[in-house]
Amino acid sequence: MDLIAAMRGEYGRAEALLWTSIAVKAIIYVTTLATAVWSSSIAAAVLLVIACVGQASLFLLRSAGQSRLEVAERLRRLAMLRDGIGRDVAPIEAAILAETVWDTPEGAAPKPYYTSQLPRGPRRLVDITSECAFFSGSVSKAAGRFFQVISVAAAAVLVACLFLIVELGVGQSKLDIVAKAVLLGVTFWMTEDFVDMAVRYKSVGRACERVLQECRRLLDQGSPSAEDAYVLLHDYDAALTGAPPLPNRIYQRRAERLAEIWRQTHPGNEKAT
Repeated sequence: MDLIAAMRGEYGRAEALLWTSIAVKAIIYVTTLATAVWSSSIAAAVLLVIACVGQASLFLLRSAGQSRLEVAERLRRLAMLRDGIGRDVAPIEAAILAETVWDTPEGAAPKPYYTSQLPRGPRRLVDITSECAFFSGSVSKAAGRFFQVISVAAAAVLVACLFLIVELGVGQSKLDIVAKAVLLGVTFWMTEDFVDMAVRYKSVGRACERVLQECRRLLDQGSPSAEDAYVLLHDYDAALTGAPPLPNRIYQRRAERLAEIWRQTHPGNEKAT
């Protein structure tokens, strides 16, 4: 199995499920809002049923997305171990992956995927961990800023709408409807999803920065032990655990520049003698 291609495929599926769940949440928001402002009891009942079905779909989508993300992280870890220290995938692990990963897309990843020129061993594993932490940290921080802007913009639009309607002097009944709409909007978009994603992405960025600094410290000191290498790999795993998949669009827009920065500044790219 091409671990890198399979990893990219699973991350892509996890991200697709994430965005689908956000779209479903938007539908739930619209139906709930319509329920709050529609006077027809029959229409309200139908919309409530749609909202309940949407909530069930939301649970299934998020559960499936988390499962795909866990598989992707397992593949990424195995790829790092195989490339870093030459540890092949155990037969039982390969059998589990073959049953779990049904479709591996055609990979367009460069060969080799990691840029380190060090020989296989603990030092190389630390080196590729630092490379992963550099890219993941940068993309995570950019994603955190992106979703933070979306959250603030969504809240500002809702509050501005309420302010404008109050200033325009609409009737009390209409004002109640608008107040319900704003309250529902804040409940749906300010307490979940975008705000939560922004916070988790920023947390990943900070954790990856700490992992990167520790990697550089060990590489500068000389030859890290196998235990040090495994601890850093575990720290990198822990940094990504529970976070949403990194947005592929943000990664693609930043990948070329990040790769150039990495080539120019990272001494681990020099061939070992």
